[in-house]
Amino acid sequence: MSIGDGRTAGGAETGAAALKASTGAQLRKIRLDRGLSLTEVAHRAEVTKGFLSQLERGLTSVSVPTLLRVCEALGIGVGELFAYPDEQVVDGGNRIGMGGEGVAEYLLTPVGATAFQVFRSVIEPGGGTGGPYRLDTATIFAMGLSGSTRLIVGGETRMLSEGASTSFSGQTLHQFDNPGTTVSEVLWVLSPPLPRAARGAA
Repeated sequence: MSIGDGRTAGGAETGAAALKASTGAQLRKIRLDRGLSLTEVAHRAEVTKGFLSQLERGLTSVSVPTLLRVCEALGIGVGELFAYPDEQVVDGGNRIGMGGEGVAEYLLTPVGATAFQVFRSVIEPGGGTGGPYRLDTATIFAMGLSGSTRLIVGGETRMLSEGASTSFSGQTLHQFDNPGTTVSEVLWVLSPPLPRAARGAA
């Protein structure tokens, strides 16, 4: 699912559309493999049946909190949706779908990395996660690469400018957005990596 780095506006739009379609198709396949109906998963995830149908067809964006609820309803971790790099030297990373609007995210560590996981987020002005959420990881380290990103952790605002960094528990409610007028970038390190199955799932 490596879709390119989206450095041009057209490339970014094409990559985002392809990623939504691919992620939606994965969610639909997992739901059907588990013998679950749209109605059942929508009820568990606290979304409408129509929204879930659009999500599966790649016709709508989804916030990070909502995507995580859909994954939980399916009994998977969001990491199940990632395309993991398989090369020793990762060039740019694989674009992944973590939800949010105006955010392109790239996975920089392969599936075999067991101690930590590294992502890079490219956030358009006004873009962000669409709400607070928790991740199933002990520690998150974040460092601003460019621009200015607003990170809210447990209700506390932490601004990440270029070179600024912070750490917090993934279990703490957090969210981020770009309140500026230029693109911002953040490097994230999660330890341990996000699991591929939901907690308590077989």
